Amino acid sequence: MASHGGALRKSNLDTAWQRFITSAIEDGTIIAEQRFGLHDLKRRGITDTVGNRADKQEASGHRDGAMMDVYDLSVPLVNPSRT
Repeated sequence: MASHGGALRKSNLDTAWQRFITSAIEDGTIIAEQRFGLHDLKRRGITDTVGNRADKQEASGHRDGAMMDVYDLSVPLVNPSRT
């Protein structure tokens, strides 16, 4: 919702996001190489969701499991080999 009470336009959100990221770089919160887009928050949220792939899919609201290949960047946990 915009400050005037109406709907927030995409262009306004994009502008605010760019100001936010620029400010974070300027104050040293992140470096330029760590810049990320608003949509990356969805990817991070899905990746950080606790649970298995089905749990993450349910939490994300995706009907198609193939979308999890796009959004879930979890590193698989494996048992170490025995030497």
